[in-house]
Amino acid sequence: MKHRKYIILFFTCLITFCIGFSNISWSEDHIEIKEKEKQIILKGHISKALGEYDSELKGAVEYLMCGPAGKEYESILVVDASAKQIHDAMTKLKVKPGNPVDLDLDTDKLMPAKGPTVIISVEWDEDEKTKKVRAEDLLYNVKTKKPMKHVAWIYTGSRMMLDLDIEDEDVYIPHAFNTNDIVALSFSEPSTLFVNPLTESSNENLYKKNDMILPALGTPVKITIEVNQKMQLLVLISGKVQGVGFRYFTKVNATKLGVKGYAKNLTNGKVEVVAEGDKEKLYALIKQLRIGPSASKVDNVKIEEREFTGQFDSFGIRY
Repeated sequence: MKHRKYIILFFTCLITFCIGFSNISWSEDHIEIKEKEKQIILKGHISKALGEYDSELKGAVEYLMCGPAGKEYESILVVDASAKQIHDAMTKLKVKPGNPVDLDLDTDKLMPAKGPTVIISVEWDEDEKTKKVRAEDLLYNVKTKKPMKHVAWIYTGSRMMLDLDIEDEDVYIPHAFNTNDIVALSFSEPSTLFVNPLTESSNENLYKKNDMILPALGTPVKITIEVNQKMQLLVLISGKVQGVGFRYFTKVNATKLGVKGYAKNLTNGKVEVVAEGDKEKLYALIKQLRIGPSASKVDNVKIEEREFTGQFDSFGIRY
């Protein structure tokens, strides 16, 4: 009996270790992969070379992010990892690249960039506090005179080109491996790993650094690239949210975003929202719910992330 007790204890510890080990993220000093959360964590800084050629560029930037020896003078962020390391990290997360913009030789028309999408956020320490924003907030749209719209960046993986370092072999590698330019602000840029999905971004000199938010050049930052996966959100909204058209307001905004689920009044005075879709669209809906219709007053929004079920065909109102 005594030996049996120790054997059971041994296998219990072994199973616990294996379960814990399966959830451990892989990391190096400058890049961390969280497989369960589908995230890549990067170390970097606000580009020290930003604005170096302002007399020619007039403050315009072409890239959100580059790696070492990339176009730092045209980039907001510079990360310590290379484009190849980030590409390999996406592969480790089991995310396959799409295709950059290309010319259809039969129709002589541009085929838009396609691929899975990601959400990018940036955080840094400021006044003894940690500040976290969406990467788009660091950019200013000169036409709308507002920060760049929040988007889900397209992972194209960059166009393929012949690897000139290997002789006598037809070996192709992503162009970004050579340039280390990682995230382009133009959807028509074929040489970066990620591109902006907004077609308006084809306009030159559309974006500048947002001086209202951007920390000092050289400030160390942590960048999170998160796969824009499908999920379900359970949302509880409290405040003056019943009898003010809150459920209809939610349905209208959810339908515009392509989010499915329902909104329901609870007996405790709160509104319950169950919503499914891409994370980017879900949090765009949350942004609207925090505002609510004009007659409402939102005091609190509680959010619980759940696994995607696919059980909803549309967004409805429940009674």
